[in-house]
Amino acid sequence: MSPSRALSPALTALLAGLLTACGEGTRLEGSVTPLLDLRYERAEAQGTEDELSVRFITPQGTGENTVLKVTAKRENLTFAPGTPIDLTETLGPPPSDVQRGEVSRSVLDEPTRGFPRIARGTLTFQKALQPGAKVSGDFHVTFVQGTDVYSGRTLFGHFEATVP
Repeated sequence: MSPSRALSPALTALLAGLLTACGEGTRLEGSVTPLLDLRYERAEAQGTEDELSVRFITPQGTGENTVLKVTAKRENLTFAPGTPIDLTETLGPPPSDVQRGEVSRSVLDEPTRGFPRIARGTLTFQKALQPGAKVSGDFHVTFVQGTDVYSGRTLFGHFEATVP
């Protein structure tokens, strides 16, 4: 048997696997994945006076679903591209329990659920959020322990997002 024939089934299996994986789309990861579909088609980053955020989106009819949104409030924050933003930082004097970071989700025909407080987490954008630009980055979040279905679970991902 020639080497090219021996590789042909292996190459065919590899290509089939790659094509199947591509059909699933891009997805976020973490221990929340058994509970939520975290596949998305595009990511959008936004920087306003009040917040920096990345939103993972899928189309739904004429609208869109926000599969996940990770937000950092800008209050007393000096944003520096490439520097992780601590999502657990408490804003305001004690006994304030308002965190800099927040995770949310808005999907049609799905009840709105809040996520628990963030025990550990960062959000990083590798460059400034200029309109029309593409920006890469990553985030990781671990929720606090408790009785909520998402308690103690994780979410993370790398992204390339468009700034509208």
